[in-house]
Amino acid sequence: MGIPLNGSAPHDYRKQFAPRVGVAYSPGNSGNTVFRAGFGMFYNDLAQGGWATAFQAVNASPGTCVVPSDPGCLSPGSPGALIDPNYKTPYAIHVTAGVQHALNTHWTVSADYVHEQGNHGYRGYSYTPGFTIDATAPSLAVFHSDNRSSYNALMLVLQGNVSKRFNLIAHYTRSSAKTWGCIVGELFDYVNGVCNPLNAFAPDDYGPSGEDVKNRFVLAGTLHVPGGFEVTTLTQAEGARPLTLTTPVDINNDGNPGNDRAVINGVQSKLDQFRGTPYIQVDLRVSRPINFHDRWSVVPFAEFFNLFNRNNPGANYVTDISALPHPVNDLSNATAICSDPPACTQFVPITNPKQLLVPAGGLGDFFGPGTTVGIPFAAQLGVRVTF
Repeated sequence: MGIPLNGSAPHDYRKQFAPRVGVAYSPGNSGNTVFRAGFGMFYNDLAQGGWATAFQAVNASPGTCVVPSDPGCLSPGSPGALIDPNYKTPYAIHVTAGVQHALNTHWTVSADYVHEQGNHGYRGYSYTPGFTIDATAPSLAVFHSDNRSSYNALMLVLQGNVSKRFNLIAHYTRSSAKTWGCIVGELFDYVNGVCNPLNAFAPDDYGPSGEDVKNRFVLAGTLHVPGGFEVTTLTQAEGARPLTLTTPVDINNDGNPGNDRAVINGVQSKLDQFRGTPYIQVDLRVSRPINFHDRWSVVPFAEFFNLFNRNNPGANYVTDISALPHPVNDLSNATAICSDPPACTQFVPITNPKQLLVPAGGLGDFFGPGTTVGIPFAAQLGVRVTF
């Protein structure tokens, strides 16, 4: 093609050695304590949506070319996709270590550490003629396997079963997930893009991935109350997930207005710099088993979902600042936000970027226009008959 992006065609990568090992050890003769550890390498494949354009380009018939003697070339500005000839098959290194101890015959506790490192993850480089590549070159997407990501977590579990009174399992996770990305960051098998192909590893392009939930707690259990009733709950609570604010202005000056993070008070924001809303939901089930004869059982029950009717937008927010219900004064450098839409005759200074965070409705408007993710409070009655 006359441009120094790819020196050859992609080649097969067959060096996929994936050892896996796990060990467990229980000291003494009581068997009350178990130590365990594991290591493994797990390879992925190329069957991902982000690579589809590259595969389609390889299989597509060549278009009109300005060099008739070269039927495989691309005309200036025409779209094309390439795979880095030095690509590697992505793989993850998975390491675990933990201990579990039985406090007595009814209660056990455990602590586990998990590390997962993604290597050779896919990334898409977009080259725009006249900006990041020669003006006479095609408009190219080049797919590399140079991303790395990491996930680290400490998991604590308490599990108990007290006679016929109650049983429960409580699970807490403290974790961190980071990756390289532009306006979207995901772990391991997602095709992240780069903001500027001429500076693919800019410091602000590394940050939390979409899976970066610092704290998560889950409680599940059943309580047997007088009268033969059973009360069961599944309660979940997790910290806010990250999100990125974007702008349709070509801040990066790379000819692509679709991969630019918002600039607020003169400072361009970082990958997944902001956080949505913590997710908390309580589900409850009340039942009363009725047994008669030897093989008949009738269980009437009432189930309640999102018991406290909490609005859970999560990280589903308006991320494009040009789509905010309260417009900003300048899409290239937001310093003030409209206080009287739609007229917008008055603007107030942006003193905190959180002023730009507005939930976006995903599944309806149960809690008001454009705010709902998940379900509002719901209840149902039922009967289960077993014979």
